[in-house]
Amino acid sequence: MKKKIIMVLAFTSLLISFCFIGESYAKYVTTIDNVASMSVARWRILVNNKDILNESEARQIITPVFYENEHINANVIAPTSKGYFDLILDATGADVSFNYTISTSLNADSAVSDLKITGYTLNEGEVIAITDGTLITGQILYTDNKIHNLRVFIEWSDTETDTMDNQADTNARNKLAKLDVNLHFVQIAN
Repeated sequence: MKKKIIMVLAFTSLLISFCFIGESYAKYVTTIDNVASMSVARWRILVNNKDILNESEARQIITPVFYENEHINANVIAPTSKGYFDLILDATGADVSFNYTISTSLNADSAVSDLKITGYTLNEGEVIAITDGTLITGQILYTDNKIHNLRVFIEWSDTETDTMDNQADTNARNKLAKLDVNLHFVQIAN
């Protein structure tokens, strides 16, 4: 009987030892399921107070102004007319920096083929001259002034080297002079 008691005690001791050894070498595992929520950056750029994502044509955005002089009424175009259009790029609703590129070209349906962009200003600064095909480029950083005021100067050129002669100038009356303006915005990557 003594042997049986010793065997039971030994077996019980062995079981208790395994329990303690198992606890000391156990790995702790905990699983938690959760959702990480992050705010996505806003990409809202206004051009002349119109959201570019909602406007399909610049016709509703760009309004040219032509200067009056002693021979030409205001806001009409005729040979030698000079004027401008404003592009106010407002990125206060954008959370990222971006580059912009503005290109202009004569519309295929324009009655005036001698329409030219001659220059532009940024935020009422110095006039920057433009020749045919020159792009207007810049960048708006999310940390800087987020409004760029561009004034783009335009004229109906009337020199001997232009494509339209006096008869073509006359034939353009009561028709539309058209200029394509392409605005391109690209986020600056790291």
